[in-house]
Amino acid sequence: MKYVRLLFSSGASFVAMTTHAHADPVSLIATAIHGFLLSSTAVAATAAGTIATFAANAIVVGAIAGLSLFGGQRPTGTVKAADAKGTFESGESSVIEGLGRVRVGGLKAFGNTDGSTRWRLVCRLQGPIDAVEAYYVGGREVTVDPDGDVSSPPWSKAGGSWMKWEDKKGTGSETAWPALTSAFPELWTSAHRVRAIAQSLVTFFNPGLTSSKYLSLYQGGVPDTEQVIRASLIYDPRTGLTAWSDNGIICAAHVLRRDPAFTLDRFDWTLIASEATRADVLVATKTGTEKRARCWGMWAWEGARKETMEDILRSIGGEIRLTAEGKIWFELIDDDPEPEISFEPRDIIDLEWAAGPEAVERPNICRIKYYSPERNYELADLDMTGIAWARIDDEVTRYGPKYFDVDLPFCPSAAQAQRIARRLFLQARGDSGVAVMNMVGLAAWGLYYGEIELPDLGDVEKVKLSPPRVDDSRGTVEIPFLVWPSLTAWNPATDEAGAPDELPEMGYESTLPTPDAPTAALQITYPVTGAKEFRVGYSLPAVTYSTIEATYRPYSGGLPGSWVGMTEQATFAYVAADLEGLEADARVRIFNGDDGSYYSDSLHVTVAENNSPCGQPDLISGGAGGGSDGVGSLAVTVDADELRCASIKLQRRIDTGSGFGGWSTRDEQDVRPGQERTFTDSYSNHTVSVHTVEWKLTTMTSDGVEGTPRTFSIDVSEPI
Repeated sequence: MKYVRLLFSSGASFVAMTTHAHADPVSLIATAIHGFLLSSTAVAATAAGTIATFAANAIVVGAIAGLSLFGGQRPTGTVKAADAKGTFESGESSVIEGLGRVRVGGLKAFGNTDGSTRWRLVCRLQGPIDAVEAYYVGGREVTVDPDGDVSSPPWSKAGGSWMKWEDKKGTGSETAWPALTSAFPELWTSAHRVRAIAQSLVTFFNPGLTSSKYLSLYQGGVPDTEQVIRASLIYDPRTGLTAWSDNGIICAAHVLRRDPAFTLDRFDWTLIASEATRADVLVATKTGTEKRARCWGMWAWEGARKETMEDILRSIGGEIRLTAEGKIWFELIDDDPEPEISFEPRDIIDLEWAAGPEAVERPNICRIKYYSPERNYELADLDMTGIAWARIDDEVTRYGPKYFDVDLPFCPSAAQAQRIARRLFLQARGDSGVAVMNMVGLAAWGLYYGEIELPDLGDVEKVKLSPPRVDDSRGTVEIPFLVWPSLTAWNPATDEAGAPDELPEMGYESTLPTPDAPTAALQITYPVTGAKEFRVGYSLPAVTYSTIEATYRPYSGGLPGSWVGMTEQATFAYVAADLEGLEADARVRIFNGDDGSYYSDSLHVTVAENNSPCGQPDLISGGAGGGSDGVGSLAVTVDADELRCASIKLQRRIDTGSGFGGWSTRDEQDVRPGQERTFTDSYSNHTVSVHTVEWKLTTMTSDGVEGTPRTFSIDVSEPI
């Protein structure tokens, strides 16, 4: 043997395993430890009917028959993305939990009206969640302001909105919604707390049945709502904290820990932390870099845990493992894994080698589906045209297409999906075999990767090991294996197809052109009041439109918040906010009536002031006058053009005959671009000697940097 990492060193653990094997002296022992770990159903007993319990007396009548969040025939708790995006009505529902980012509708837990106003309570996900990043009404994205008003057309109105959207994160401390207990005291009481469920209360106001606005809002009935949510808070052993993460390794641990049988002490958190760090390593992609293994998607607590875990592990490119002490951990699968054990011909009694599938049966085209944010968070196909590893052309020509489908419902990245799919595709085409060994084969117990030296040939093959099967009567150990494919280093330029284009919002085809991305975004500190303001500049298409909608979202800890509305002008928008030093996105779209364009691409910036000097203020009207009667005056209306303008300052100086004195400030007013400001001042000289008065108006930036001034001058004296 070249080297054998024997389990003898683990003492009692190895003895326990061998003792267990010899307890059945006749049959072959195939201990499916990992299958047992994955298939536990202890959660179902604690979770069954959770949602149904709190909604039993307040559920919307008329369940949608046949709706299944599980999809397909394969028993699994993985939630079908297309189904989860809708809202549904049911007297019972499994608890649905999200990982990473998900787009979800939810369970309509309550709906009623007082004859005019309508309320809908929608249960989104098991809580607590981290944040909501986007809101959708009837399939179209809208902006929800911090006070809950939906400020996007057609819902916006003067002084408010026809729709209010309020959320709770599902922390477990929820109380009953006051609006519901007030409107329906007999149906909704203080006991209806809906605890630990991320939820939305959506209120629809009635503009009047005879109003044209009513038809524009409710022509299809009360619209469904969806959210893009940063879902579950997850324990990270590297920090000891529970916070949002889409790290594939700790997401897998989180799902398994949801089963009460898998307590914290059953995991090797040191190994999990190490693999989680590997999952966060940036790898090259066709468009830049990304973390190696992320996990997004939804799963149902009452679904088949084994298949759900398999979906997650396959989607992140990982596998579940046990330490010698029986602790659980998760490992990422490398393209070229390190062998854990090596066998020589003298260790092998018999070797059955099976070449890969016959060419007429061997898969020759790889097809990939992944959880695609580009395709509105649904399982989407990748176009692998021109990617050599995904299609064996000579076999397709000879034997016809033989498809190998890789579905990765928890993989949010086209690049990650392809790296995983290449390995799975080549494994499916590879050789396999069974090595019959003497009892030394037990050293492979719990190991995944090895090397086998072929008798006579001397070739050494890297293999993926299956669990050893012990035949006590013969004193032999059988080890099934798959020959590991020889994978070249991943080259994104040639091995990776691009992600699909972003799909427009379903159900809408805009006739308006999409604006260009905003041109600038900056922080303003008003020199006079000290108030803070965030501004976004843009240039809109030369078409007729009635409404501009500009939105922004700040980042915290590298994660975006939800989009927030602004006050829009023709070329810029503003909002009272201090974002200096933060990352932020900004975007804009236009409406003509209810017809809206698509959002522009986002401008991403680190927000800062811009203190480059401005140009002269523009003179709107007025000027300097008088002077011959002993009084000179200035009365002007001006504005400033630049996005960075913060104030306009009026200053004056006087020459009484011996030269100008210094400038004195007469007035300063905070200003926005295009905002007209009026300045007045006067000077009296009741002597016959001439005093020259000079005024200047200067546009100032946040830091007090003066721009080019606009000046006015007049001579003032009493007549002789």
